[in-house]
Amino acid sequence: LGGIPMVQRVATRVSGQVSMLAASGTGRPGLDLPVIPDAMPFGGPLPALMSVLDWAGERKFGLVATFSCDTPFLPPDLVIRLRRALEPDSDCAVALHGGAAHPTCALWRTSALPKIQAAFESGIRSLHGALAHLKACSADFSDLSDGPGGDPFFNINCQSDMAEAQAWIDRVSDVARVRATDRM
Repeated sequence: LGGIPMVQRVATRVSGQVSMLAASGTGRPGLDLPVIPDAMPFGGPLPALMSVLDWAGERKFGLVATFSCDTPFLPPDLVIRLRRALEPDSDCAVALHGGAAHPTCALWRTSALPKIQAAFESGIRSLHGALAHLKACSADFSDLSDGPGGDPFFNINCQSDMAEAQAWIDRVSDVARVRATDRM
C-alpha cells in the first residue's frame, strides 16, 4: 500500500505503543521481528491467538496487544486506550468503532488462555465467537475518522479495498501538500 508492505505499515504504526513486537504465523521478508509460529498453521485467528498467548505467558507477559496486518490505519494511541478500558476483572479489551467490534485489535490478558482454549475445544473458531466465552470490555474509537470511510480499522481483504485505501492515502497526501504550499 503506497509502496510499503501492509505488515510494515502496521509494525511502524504500533511499534512505539508496545514494549516488544513479534509476528504471528510465519516470518515476513524485510520485517526483522521474532516470529511466533501458529500451533495450528492456517487455523485462523483464534488458534493464532492461542499460540501468541501461550508464547507470551511463557515469557511472563501479563498482557498482549494484537493487531491485524491488513488494518494499516490503526490509531496512534490504540494500546493506551485499550489499556485504559481494560477492567481489572476483564479478560480483554476490544477496539470498537461505529458500533462494530474489532477483536483482532485488542488487548488480551495471558491468563485468558484457558477460557479461549475451552471455547476452541467447544467448536468456536472465530475471535468474535470466543468473546462470548470471555469477560470482554471495549474501548470506543468512534471519535476517530482516520482511514477510508472514516474508519481507522478499515480492513483490506481484496483489490477493491486496496484501491480504496490507496485513494484515501493519495487524498490525504494531496491535502498535506496543499497545506504545506499554503504556508510558504
